[in-house]
Amino acid sequence: MSTTAADAAGAVAVIGLGYVGCVEAAVLAASGRHVVGVDLRQAVVAAIEAGRTPLTEPQLAERIVSGRTQGTLRATTDLADAVQSTACALICVGTPRGPEGELDTRDVLSACASVARAVPPGASYVIVIRSTVPPGLYALARARIATTLAERGVRARVGLALNPEFLREGSAVRDREEPELVVYATEDESAVAVVESLWGAHRARLVRTDPASAEVLKLVANAWHALKVAFANEVARVARPIGVDPFEVMELLCRDTKLNTSAAYLRPGMPFGGACLVKDVSALEAFARAEGVSVPVLGAVLGSNQAHLDHLVAAVLARAPKRVAVVGIGFKPGAPDVRDSAPVMLVLALLDAGLEVSVADSSVIDARVPPLGLLALEAALDDPRARAVESVAEAVEGADVVVVAHPSEADRRALVALWTARRGPRGVVLDAGGELSRKLSEPEREVLAPVVVLRGRA
Repeated sequence: MSTTAADAAGAVAVIGLGYVGCVEAAVLAASGRHVVGVDLRQAVVAAIEAGRTPLTEPQLAERIVSGRTQGTLRATTDLADAVQSTACALICVGTPRGPEGELDTRDVLSACASVARAVPPGASYVIVIRSTVPPGLYALARARIATTLAERGVRARVGLALNPEFLREGSAVRDREEPELVVYATEDESAVAVVESLWGAHRARLVRTDPASAEVLKLVANAWHALKVAFANEVARVARPIGVDPFEVMELLCRDTKLNTSAAYLRPGMPFGGACLVKDVSALEAFARAEGVSVPVLGAVLGSNQAHLDHLVAAVLARAPKRVAVVGIGFKPGAPDVRDSAPVMLVLALLDAGLEVSVADSSVIDARVPPLGLLALEAALDDPRARAVESVAEAVEGADVVVVAHPSEADRRALVALWTARRGPRGVVLDAGGELSRKLSEPEREVLAPVVVLRGRA
Protein backbone atom coordinates (compact mmCIF):
# COMPACT_ATOMS: atom_id res chain seq x y z
CA MET A 1 0.00 0.00 0.00
CA SER A 2 1.31 3.44 -0.86
CA THR A 3 0.04 6.44 1.08
CA THR A 4 -0.62 9.51 -1.06
CA ALA A 5 -0.34 13.06 0.22
CA ALA A 6 -4.11 13.23 0.42
CA ASP A 7 -4.26 9.99 2.37
CA ALA A 8 -1.54 11.16 4.76
CA ALA A 9 -3.79 13.91 6.14
CA GLY A 10 -5.88 11.25 7.85
CA ALA A 11 -3.39 8.37 7.98
CA VAL A 12 -2.31 6.93 11.30
CA ALA A 13 0.90 5.31 12.47
CA VAL A 14 0.49 2.70 15.19
CA ILE A 15 3.73 2.25 17.12
CA GLY A 16 3.92 -1.17 18.78
CA LEU A 17 1.89 -4.09 17.45
CA GLY A 18 1.14 -6.04 20.62
CA TYR A 19 -2.44 -6.67 21.73
CA VAL A 20 -3.42 -3.00 21.87
CA GLY A 21 -1.54 -1.90 18.77
CA CYS A 22 -2.63 -4.85 16.62
CA VAL A 23 -6.28 -4.34 17.48
CA GLU A 24 -6.06 -0.57 17.03
CA ALA A 25 -4.37 -0.86 13.64
CA ALA A 26 -6.71 -3.57 12.37
CA VAL A 27 -9.94 -1.90 13.48
CA LEU A 28 -8.99 1.50 12.09
CA ALA A 29 -7.83 -0.01 8.79
CA ALA A 30 -10.97 -2.13 8.45
CA SER A 31 -13.05 1.03 8.89
CA GLY A 32 -11.26 2.61 5.92
CA ARG A 33 -8.55 4.60 7.71
CA HIS A 34 -5.04 4.32 6.25
CA VAL A 35 -2.80 2.77 8.89
CA VAL A 36 0.92 2.04 9.04
CA GLY A 37 1.81 -0.37 11.84
CA VAL A 38 5.32 -0.27 13.29
CA ASP A 39 7.04 -3.00 15.27
CA LEU A 40 10.64 -4.07 15.79
CA ARG A 41 9.68 -7.74 15.49
CA GLN A 42 10.04 -8.75 11.87
CA ALA A 43 7.81 -11.81 12.40
CA VAL A 44 4.90 -9.61 13.48
CA VAL A 45 5.39 -7.22 10.57
CA ALA A 46 5.63 -10.11 8.11
CA ALA A 47 2.44 -11.67 9.46
CA ILE A 48 0.41 -8.50 8.95
CA GLU A 49 1.93 -7.88 5.52
CA ALA A 50 0.85 -11.41 4.59
CA GLY A 51 -2.68 -10.70 5.83
CA ARG A 52 -2.32 -12.96 8.86
CA THR A 53 -2.93 -12.16 12.50
CA PRO A 54 0.14 -12.44 14.75
CA LEU A 55 -2.09 -12.84 17.80
CA THR A 56 -4.88 -15.14 18.89
CA GLU A 57 -7.80 -12.76 19.31
CA PRO A 58 -11.41 -13.17 18.14
CA GLN A 59 -12.29 -11.13 15.03
CA LEU A 60 -8.76 -9.77 14.67
CA ALA A 61 -7.89 -11.92 11.66
CA GLU A 62 -10.98 -10.69 9.78
CA ARG A 63 -10.10 -7.04 10.44
CA ILE A 64 -6.52 -7.53 9.26
CA VAL A 65 -7.69 -9.25 6.06
CA SER A 66 -10.16 -6.40 5.51
CA GLY A 67 -7.46 -3.77 5.91
CA ARG A 68 -5.08 -5.55 3.58
CA THR A 69 -7.81 -6.14 1.00
CA GLN A 70 -8.84 -2.47 1.03
CA GLY A 71 -5.21 -1.38 0.84
CA THR A 72 -5.55 0.57 4.08
CA LEU A 73 -3.16 -1.45 6.25
CA ARG A 74 0.54 -2.05 6.00
CA ALA A 75 3.29 -2.80 8.53
CA THR A 76 6.96 -1.92 8.72
CA THR A 77 9.95 -1.86 11.03
CA ASP A 78 10.82 1.66 9.76
CA LEU A 79 9.32 4.14 12.21
CA ALA A 80 10.57 7.19 10.31
CA ASP A 81 8.84 6.03 7.14
CA ALA A 82 5.60 5.50 9.06
CA VAL A 83 5.71 8.97 10.62
CA GLN A 84 6.47 10.68 7.33
CA SER A 85 3.49 8.90 5.73
CA THR A 86 0.97 9.88 8.39
CA ALA A 87 -0.48 12.77 10.36
CA CYS A 88 -0.58 11.23 13.81
CA ALA A 89 0.93 8.33 15.75
CA LEU A 90 -0.68 6.10 18.34
CA ILE A 91 1.87 4.95 20.90
CA CYS A 92 0.92 1.39 21.91
CA VAL A 93 4.22 0.04 23.24
CA GLY A 94 4.40 -1.94 26.46
CA THR A 95 4.98 -0.55 29.93
CA PRO A 96 6.10 -3.64 31.87
CA ARG A 97 6.32 -3.85 35.62
CA GLY A 98 9.64 -2.70 37.04
CA PRO A 99 11.59 -4.16 39.99
CA GLU A 100 9.77 -1.99 42.55
CA GLY A 101 6.32 -2.43 41.02
CA GLU A 102 6.50 0.76 39.00
CA LEU A 103 5.66 0.98 35.30
CA ASP A 104 8.69 1.01 33.02
CA THR A 105 7.95 3.91 30.66
CA ARG A 106 11.27 3.99 28.82
CA ASP A 107 9.79 2.56 25.62
CA VAL A 108 6.92 5.07 25.65
CA LEU A 109 9.28 8.02 26.07
CA SER A 110 11.67 6.59 23.50
CA ALA A 111 8.81 6.17 21.01
CA CYS A 112 7.71 9.78 21.56
CA ALA A 113 11.26 10.98 20.93
CA SER A 114 11.61 8.80 17.83
CA VAL A 115 8.40 10.19 16.40
CA ALA A 116 9.48 13.77 17.12
CA ARG A 117 12.81 13.01 15.49
CA ALA A 118 11.07 11.83 12.31
CA VAL A 119 8.49 14.62 11.89
CA PRO A 120 9.34 16.62 8.75
CA PRO A 121 10.45 20.25 9.25
CA GLY A 122 7.53 22.66 9.26
CA ALA A 123 4.96 19.89 9.70
CA SER A 124 2.19 19.62 12.25
CA TYR A 125 1.86 16.21 13.87
CA VAL A 126 -0.01 14.67 16.81
CA ILE A 127 1.11 11.88 19.15
CA VAL A 128 -1.62 9.97 21.01
CA ILE A 129 -0.44 7.70 23.85
CA ARG A 130 -2.65 4.60 24.23
CA SER A 131 -0.20 2.73 26.49
CA THR A 132 -0.89 2.39 30.21
CA VAL A 133 1.22 5.04 31.95
CA PRO A 134 1.82 6.26 35.52
CA PRO A 135 0.99 9.72 36.88
CA GLY A 136 3.39 12.35 35.56
CA LEU A 137 4.11 10.67 32.23
CA TYR A 138 2.33 13.30 30.11
CA ALA A 139 4.63 16.05 31.38
CA LEU A 140 7.70 13.86 30.86
CA ALA A 141 6.65 12.97 27.34
CA ARG A 142 5.93 16.59 26.47
CA ALA A 143 9.35 17.59 27.73
CA ARG A 144 11.04 14.77 25.79
CA ILE A 145 9.28 15.82 22.58
CA ALA A 146 10.27 19.47 23.08
CA THR A 147 13.88 18.52 23.81
CA THR A 148 14.06 16.30 20.73
CA LEU A 149 12.70 19.04 18.46
CA ALA A 150 15.14 21.56 19.97
CA GLU A 151 18.08 19.22 19.41
CA ARG A 152 17.07 18.87 15.78
CA GLY A 153 16.93 22.63 15.41
CA VAL A 154 13.83 22.45 13.24
CA ARG A 155 10.46 24.16 13.44
CA ALA A 156 7.71 21.58 13.75
CA ARG A 157 4.56 21.35 15.86
CA VAL A 158 3.94 18.11 17.71
CA GLY A 159 0.79 17.91 19.81
CA LEU A 160 0.37 15.30 22.53
CA ALA A 161 -2.72 13.54 23.88
CA LEU A 162 -3.47 10.67 26.24
CA ASN A 163 -6.18 8.18 25.25
CA PRO A 164 -5.96 5.21 27.66
CA GLU A 165 -7.20 1.87 26.31
CA PHE A 166 -9.71 -0.36 28.06
CA LEU A 167 -9.40 -3.52 25.98
CA ARG A 168 -9.79 -7.03 27.36
CA GLU A 169 -7.91 -9.94 25.86
CA GLY A 170 -10.50 -12.20 24.30
CA SER A 171 -12.90 -9.37 23.45
CA ALA A 172 -10.47 -6.60 22.44
CA VAL A 173 -11.89 -6.02 18.95
CA ARG A 174 -15.45 -5.77 20.28
CA ASP A 175 -14.30 -3.49 23.09
CA ARG A 176 -12.60 -1.18 20.57
CA GLU A 177 -15.55 -1.15 18.19
CA GLU A 178 -18.25 -0.88 20.87
CA PRO A 179 -16.72 1.24 23.65
CA GLU A 180 -18.68 2.07 26.77
CA LEU A 181 -16.51 5.04 27.63
CA VAL A 182 -13.65 6.81 25.83
CA VAL A 183 -11.47 9.15 27.86
CA TYR A 184 -8.77 11.43 26.54
CA ALA A 185 -6.67 14.35 27.76
CA THR A 186 -4.54 16.96 26.06
CA GLU A 187 -3.14 20.43 26.60
CA ASP A 188 -2.78 20.91 22.83
CA GLU A 189 -5.97 21.99 21.09
CA SER A 190 -4.54 20.73 17.80
CA ALA A 191 -4.88 17.18 19.18
CA VAL A 192 -8.61 17.40 19.96
CA ALA A 193 -9.84 16.98 16.40
CA VAL A 194 -7.37 14.13 15.83
CA VAL A 195 -8.62 12.14 18.82
CA GLU A 196 -12.23 12.79 17.84
CA SER A 197 -11.55 11.53 14.32
CA LEU A 198 -10.05 8.31 15.70
CA TRP A 199 -13.36 7.44 17.33
CA GLY A 200 -15.67 8.40 14.48
CA ALA A 201 -19.23 7.34 15.30
CA HIS A 202 -18.33 7.00 19.00
CA ARG A 203 -17.56 10.70 19.50
CA ALA A 204 -20.64 10.98 21.72
CA ARG A 205 -18.90 8.71 24.25
CA LEU A 206 -15.75 10.83 24.33
CA VAL A 207 -14.98 12.49 27.66
CA ARG A 208 -12.16 14.99 27.87
CA THR A 209 -10.31 15.27 31.16
CA ASP A 210 -6.98 16.55 32.41
CA PRO A 211 -3.76 14.56 31.81
CA ALA A 212 -3.31 13.57 35.46
CA SER A 213 -6.83 12.13 35.65
CA ALA A 214 -6.38 10.24 32.39
CA GLU A 215 -3.09 8.80 33.62
CA VAL A 216 -4.51 7.50 36.86
CA LEU A 217 -7.85 6.34 35.45
CA LYS A 218 -6.52 3.19 33.76
CA LEU A 219 -4.60 2.16 36.88
CA VAL A 220 -7.59 2.81 39.12
CA ALA A 221 -9.91 0.89 36.80
CA ASN A 222 -7.69 -2.17 36.81
CA ALA A 223 -7.08 -1.84 40.55
CA TRP A 224 -10.86 -1.88 40.97
CA HIS A 225 -11.22 -5.00 38.84
CA ALA A 226 -8.42 -6.66 40.80
CA LEU A 227 -10.05 -5.65 44.08
CA LYS A 228 -13.36 -7.17 42.99
CA VAL A 229 -11.64 -10.48 42.23
CA ALA A 230 -9.80 -10.51 45.56
CA PHE A 231 -12.95 -9.50 47.45
CA ALA A 232 -15.03 -12.30 45.91
CA ASN A 233 -12.31 -14.82 46.70
CA GLU A 234 -12.09 -13.63 50.31
CA VAL A 235 -15.87 -14.05 50.57
CA ALA A 236 -15.41 -17.62 49.37
CA ARG A 237 -12.78 -18.38 52.01
CA VAL A 238 -14.86 -16.82 54.79
CA ALA A 239 -18.00 -18.68 53.68
CA ARG A 240 -16.56 -22.19 53.43
CA PRO A 241 -16.05 -22.99 57.16
CA ILE A 242 -19.70 -22.19 57.93
CA GLY A 243 -21.07 -24.06 54.91
CA VAL A 244 -22.35 -21.01 53.06
CA ASP A 245 -22.24 -21.23 49.26
CA PRO A 246 -20.15 -18.21 48.17
CA PHE A 247 -21.37 -18.47 44.59
CA GLU A 248 -24.94 -18.02 45.80
CA VAL A 249 -23.90 -15.13 48.05
CA MET A 250 -22.11 -13.30 45.26
CA GLU A 251 -24.87 -14.00 42.75
CA LEU A 252 -27.36 -12.36 45.10
CA LEU A 253 -25.03 -9.45 45.71
CA CYS A 254 -24.61 -8.89 41.98
CA ARG A 255 -28.34 -8.78 41.30
CA ASP A 256 -28.36 -5.26 42.68
CA THR A 257 -26.76 -3.57 39.68
CA LYS A 258 -27.89 -0.16 40.88
CA LEU A 259 -25.86 -0.14 44.09
CA ASN A 260 -23.41 -3.01 43.82
CA THR A 261 -22.03 -2.10 40.38
CA SER A 262 -21.71 -4.66 37.57
CA ALA A 263 -21.18 -8.37 37.96
CA ALA A 264 -17.93 -8.36 36.03
CA TYR A 265 -15.17 -10.05 38.07
CA LEU A 266 -17.47 -10.36 41.08
CA ARG A 267 -17.47 -14.10 41.49
CA PRO A 268 -15.13 -16.42 43.35
CA GLY A 269 -12.52 -18.10 41.18
CA MET A 270 -8.83 -18.37 40.54
CA PRO A 271 -6.53 -15.57 41.69
CA PHE A 272 -6.35 -12.73 39.22
CA GLY A 273 -3.44 -12.50 36.81
CA GLY A 274 -2.59 -11.48 33.29
CA ALA A 275 -0.74 -8.60 31.72
CA CYS A 276 -2.79 -5.84 33.41
CA LEU A 277 -4.23 -6.45 36.86
CA VAL A 278 -1.09 -7.45 38.78
CA LYS A 279 1.01 -4.84 37.01
CA ASP A 280 -1.44 -1.96 37.41
CA VAL A 281 -2.32 -2.65 41.05
CA SER A 282 1.40 -2.80 41.76
CA ALA A 283 1.98 0.43 39.83
CA LEU A 284 -0.75 2.33 41.69
CA GLU A 285 0.59 1.11 45.01
CA ALA A 286 4.15 2.05 44.01
CA PHE A 287 3.02 5.54 43.05
CA ALA A 288 1.18 6.01 46.35
CA ARG A 289 4.22 4.76 48.25
CA ALA A 290 6.50 7.17 46.41
CA GLU A 291 4.08 10.00 47.29
CA GLY A 292 3.89 8.97 50.92
CA VAL A 293 0.17 8.12 50.67
CA SER A 294 -1.14 5.27 52.80
CA VAL A 295 -3.30 2.82 50.81
CA PRO A 296 -3.86 -0.20 53.09
CA VAL A 297 -6.61 -1.74 50.95
CA LEU A 298 -4.63 -1.53 47.72
CA GLY A 299 -1.55 -2.65 49.60
CA ALA A 300 -3.39 -5.79 50.68
CA VAL A 301 -4.81 -6.77 47.28
CA LEU A 302 -1.75 -8.59 45.96
CA GLY A 303 -1.25 -10.22 49.35
CA SER A 304 -4.86 -11.36 49.33
CA ASN A 305 -4.35 -12.72 45.83
CA GLN A 306 -1.33 -14.70 47.03
CA ALA A 307 -3.26 -15.95 50.07
CA HIS A 308 -5.94 -17.24 47.73
CA LEU A 309 -3.35 -19.05 45.65
CA ASP A 310 -1.92 -20.58 48.85
CA HIS A 311 -5.44 -21.72 49.76
CA LEU A 312 -5.85 -23.50 46.42
CA VAL A 313 -2.41 -25.11 46.70
CA ALA A 314 -3.31 -26.41 50.16
CA ALA A 315 -6.54 -27.86 48.76
CA VAL A 316 -4.54 -29.83 46.20
CA LEU A 317 -1.94 -30.99 48.73
CA ALA A 318 -4.71 -32.12 51.08
CA ARG A 319 -5.40 -34.92 48.58
CA ALA A 320 -1.84 -36.18 49.08
CA PRO A 321 -1.20 -36.67 45.36
CA LYS A 322 2.07 -37.75 43.80
CA ARG A 323 1.27 -36.66 40.29
CA VAL A 324 -0.99 -33.75 39.33
CA ALA A 325 -2.35 -32.61 35.96
CA VAL A 326 -3.30 -28.96 35.50
CA VAL A 327 -5.74 -28.15 32.69
CA GLY A 328 -6.08 -24.51 31.62
CA ILE A 329 -2.89 -22.56 32.19
CA GLY A 330 -3.70 -19.17 30.61
CA PHE A 331 -4.43 -16.18 32.82
CA LYS A 332 -8.15 -16.63 32.09
CA PRO A 333 -10.24 -19.34 30.39
CA GLY A 334 -9.38 -19.75 26.74
CA ALA A 335 -6.60 -17.13 26.83
CA PRO A 336 -3.24 -18.05 25.27
CA ASP A 337 -1.42 -15.53 27.46
CA VAL A 338 0.58 -16.89 30.43
CA ARG A 339 1.96 -13.58 31.71
CA ASP A 340 1.42 -13.41 35.50
CA SER A 341 -0.92 -16.38 35.14
CA ALA A 342 -2.30 -17.71 38.43
CA PRO A 343 -2.41 -21.31 37.12
CA VAL A 344 1.31 -21.03 36.30
CA MET A 345 1.95 -19.87 39.87
CA LEU A 346 -0.11 -22.83 41.08
CA VAL A 347 2.01 -25.23 39.03
CA LEU A 348 5.24 -23.75 40.38
CA ALA A 349 3.97 -24.06 43.97
CA LEU A 350 3.04 -27.72 43.43
CA LEU A 351 6.50 -28.36 41.98
CA ASP A 352 8.07 -26.74 45.05
CA ALA A 353 6.02 -29.17 47.15
CA GLY A 354 7.77 -32.05 45.38
CA LEU A 355 4.97 -33.15 43.06
CA GLU A 356 5.18 -34.17 39.42
CA VAL A 357 3.02 -31.89 37.32
CA SER A 358 1.85 -32.10 33.70
CA VAL A 359 0.14 -29.17 32.00
CA ALA A 360 -2.23 -28.93 29.03
CA ASP A 361 -3.99 -25.97 27.46
CA SER A 362 -5.02 -26.06 23.81
CA SER A 363 -5.38 -22.28 23.62
CA VAL A 364 -1.80 -21.71 24.76
CA ILE A 365 -0.34 -24.50 22.67
CA ASP A 366 -2.10 -23.31 19.50
CA ALA A 367 -0.58 -19.83 19.83
CA ARG A 368 2.71 -19.30 18.05
CA VAL A 369 3.98 -15.72 18.55
CA PRO A 370 6.00 -14.74 21.68
CA PRO A 371 5.18 -13.97 24.47
CA LEU A 372 2.48 -16.54 23.79
CA GLY A 373 2.48 -20.19 22.79
CA LEU A 374 4.12 -23.40 23.92
CA LEU A 375 7.61 -21.88 24.14
CA ALA A 376 6.30 -19.17 26.45
CA LEU A 377 4.56 -21.81 28.55
CA GLU A 378 7.73 -23.85 28.89
CA ALA A 379 9.70 -20.71 29.73
CA ALA A 380 7.12 -19.67 32.34
CA LEU A 381 7.23 -23.07 34.02
CA ASP A 382 11.03 -23.27 33.79
CA ASP A 383 11.25 -26.55 35.70
CA PRO A 384 12.07 -29.98 34.27
CA ARG A 385 9.53 -31.63 36.59
CA ALA A 386 6.70 -29.82 34.79
CA ARG A 387 5.67 -31.32 31.48
CA ALA A 388 3.91 -29.08 28.98
CA VAL A 389 2.04 -31.55 26.77
CA GLU A 390 -0.05 -31.41 23.60
CA SER A 391 -3.36 -32.77 24.89
CA VAL A 392 -5.57 -33.18 27.94
CA ALA A 393 -5.43 -36.95 27.46
CA GLU A 394 -1.64 -36.96 27.76
CA ALA A 395 -1.69 -34.62 30.76
CA VAL A 396 -4.18 -36.59 32.87
CA GLU A 397 -2.66 -40.02 32.19
CA GLY A 398 -1.56 -41.42 35.55
CA ALA A 399 -2.51 -38.28 37.51
CA ASP A 400 -3.89 -38.71 41.04
CA VAL A 401 -5.49 -35.26 40.92
CA VAL A 402 -6.62 -33.24 37.91
CA VAL A 403 -6.74 -29.53 38.72
CA VAL A 404 -8.95 -27.59 36.33
CA ALA A 405 -7.87 -23.95 36.49
CA HIS A 406 -8.76 -21.86 33.42
CA PRO A 407 -10.04 -24.39 30.88
CA SER A 408 -10.83 -23.56 27.28
CA GLU A 409 -14.09 -24.91 25.88
CA ALA A 410 -12.14 -27.46 23.81
CA ASP A 411 -10.28 -28.74 26.87
CA ARG A 412 -13.48 -28.93 28.91
CA ARG A 413 -15.07 -31.07 26.22
CA ALA A 414 -11.95 -33.24 26.00
CA LEU A 415 -11.97 -33.86 29.76
CA VAL A 416 -15.66 -34.83 29.72
CA ALA A 417 -15.07 -37.21 26.79
CA LEU A 418 -12.12 -38.86 28.52
CA TRP A 419 -14.04 -39.43 31.76
CA THR A 420 -17.06 -40.71 29.85
CA ALA A 421 -14.97 -43.27 27.96
CA ARG A 422 -12.73 -44.34 30.84
CA ARG A 423 -13.72 -47.44 32.79
CA GLY A 424 -10.75 -47.83 35.11
CA PRO A 425 -9.48 -45.68 38.01
CA ARG A 426 -9.70 -41.95 37.43
CA GLY A 427 -8.04 -39.17 39.36
CA VAL A 428 -10.20 -36.77 41.34
CA VAL A 429 -11.13 -33.59 39.44
CA LEU A 430 -10.59 -30.43 41.48
CA ASP A 431 -12.40 -27.42 40.03
CA ALA A 432 -10.06 -24.81 41.43
CA GLY A 433 -12.02 -21.70 40.53
CA GLY A 434 -15.49 -22.91 39.59
CA GLU A 435 -14.94 -22.25 35.85
CA LEU A 436 -15.47 -25.92 34.95
CA SER A 437 -18.62 -26.60 36.96
CA ARG A 438 -20.33 -23.43 35.80
CA LYS A 439 -20.33 -24.71 32.19
CA LEU A 440 -21.15 -28.39 32.80
CA SER A 441 -24.53 -29.91 32.04
CA GLU A 442 -26.04 -32.17 34.71
CA PRO A 443 -25.01 -35.38 32.84
CA GLU A 444 -21.48 -34.04 32.44
CA ARG A 445 -21.35 -33.12 36.12
CA GLU A 446 -22.33 -36.66 37.06
CA VAL A 447 -19.55 -38.09 34.87
CA LEU A 448 -16.78 -35.81 36.12
CA ALA A 449 -17.98 -35.44 39.73
CA PRO A 450 -15.79 -32.37 40.17
CA VAL A 451 -14.88 -31.13 43.62
CA VAL A 452 -15.34 -27.37 43.63
CA VAL A 453 -12.61 -26.16 45.94
CA LEU A 454 -14.41 -22.94 46.89
CA ARG A 455 -17.81 -24.48 47.60
CA GLY A 456 -18.91 -26.32 50.75
CA ARG A 457 -17.32 -26.76 54.15
CA ALA A 458 -13.55 -26.90 54.52
